[in-house]
Amino acid sequence: MKKRVTYRNREYIFEILPNGDLSIDGEIFSTTVDQEINSVYKVTVNDQTFTVEVSSKDFRIDGENVDISIKPFIPKRVINNGSQKKKKINLKAPIPGKIAQILVKEGDIVDKNQELMILEAMKMRNRIFSPDKGIVKKICVKENSIVEQDQKLLEFETFPN
Repeated sequence: MKKRVTYRNREYIFEILPNGDLSIDGEIFSTTVDQEINSVYKVTVNDQTFTVEVSSKDFRIDGENVDISIKPFIPKRVINNGSQKKKKINLKAPIPGKIAQILVKEGDIVDKNQELMILEAMKMRNRIFSPDKGIVKKICVKENSIVEQDQKLLEFETFPN
């Protein structure tokens, strides 16, 4: 499953391939992950090793505090006869975790990249963002509920341009 990952204000498309390799924007990287202690990992990507620390408040790579957001990969809208139509989107959990906070309610009109909910996973708070301007049609989870990867979180409908 593809994911949109924002790191240092740049968006990347990540995909873990069946053989364990990692595709980042279509470029293939050989990866291994070894757990050192509790929340410290040694991650090797194409023979370069990084120390990754995960806590409830921080995500660090080689000691540097990093702000990362993970969103579902949603392909860009297709233009049909010169006009765009409403598009229904099911936002799914990018990783398994617990719904820490729901920031919208059904019927809310939201802007592109507006925070919709926070998913706690691996002691990190992952922000779930709106893929486009539109309306929250249905919220499928409750705060403090446990969700699996790819579980539907909410139904969203984009506005036509």
